[in-house]
Amino acid sequence: MILWGGAEAALAILLVLGLLRAAGLVYHALAPADAEAVPLLHVMALSAGLACGVALLLAVPHGESFRLSSIFVVQGPWNLDLPGFLLRHSLPSRATLENARDLLAEGGPGALPGGLALLLLATGPLAALRWWRGWARLRALGAFLLLAASTALVLHYAIHLLAWMLALLNFWLFALLLFVFQRWRHAPRGGGH
Repeated sequence: MILWGGAEAALAILLVLGLLRAAGLVYHALAPADAEAVPLLHVMALSAGLACGVALLLAVPHGESFRLSSIFVVQGPWNLDLPGFLLRHSLPSRATLENARDLLAEGGPGALPGGLALLLLATGPLAALRWWRGWARLRALGAFLLLAASTALVLHYAIHLLAWMLALLNFWLFALLLFVFQRWRHAPRGGGH
């Protein structure tokens, strides 16, 4: 069972790494040739995606399931196989999106990440439209939106994946972390001459 859980966790990690790689390839294919000369577009897209991802995480209707007491329950909310995890948590649910909208409408501290995301999602495309001309303008706009959306979705997925892996691997995850720490601690260091 533990071996199968480890294989499922590895597959879930490989899935997100593959999606990151694919998003990176599409971004570089889509972005104008001189996009690296304007790093502000890249930074704004990443910032918008992070703010959007945090806003989505604050709005999940199952926020109490991220408590350690809920993660390590035998028949808890994270007791899912890989297909069940992907169906329930790979993308934000409609309830999450509605909660994010409601948090933003209510204002207060919970609305800060959503408000920042909206501000960046508005200024980023305006900057892309201002800095480039012709088809490069549309390519920069598409690259900005792709990078912001993929960053938000990867953050949402990664936090859910972490909670699921903690529940799935339970104390074996701590044993693995201890093993990695010991390997790092006893690794030969580069000698200074």
